[in-house]
Amino acid sequence: MMAQADSQYGVDPVSGLIMAPGWEMVNYQCNACHTTLIIPQNPGNKETWRKTIQWMVDSQGLWDLSDTWEPVLDYLATHYGETEMDMSKFRRLPLPADQQPPMVTKESK
Repeated sequence: MMAQADSQYGVDPVSGLIMAPGWEMVNYQCNACHTTLIIPQNPGNKETWRKTIQWMVDSQGLWDLSDTWEPVLDYLATHYGETEMDMSKFRRLPLPADQQPPMVTKESK
């Protein structure tokens, strides 16, 4: 899934990241463990990105970002922030978990 750049910045053809200030730092840090193509799939505000990255530090072996926390969070929240669901592409919002049909398992058959 390629990012959609605004008119001011292009998209790096290799990483898929919007080439706004800070993109190289995000590219090097994130690509050390996983593809940067996963970033647009997980948009969030600054606090959501902070929690996600802290989870990576606490449980996935990511190093502490030290003095790069703020630039990374600013870049991610600015260019991969929360967006509203485009209802022209979806017929309705996803159902809440308590309204979904029961999961069929081998035991329930």
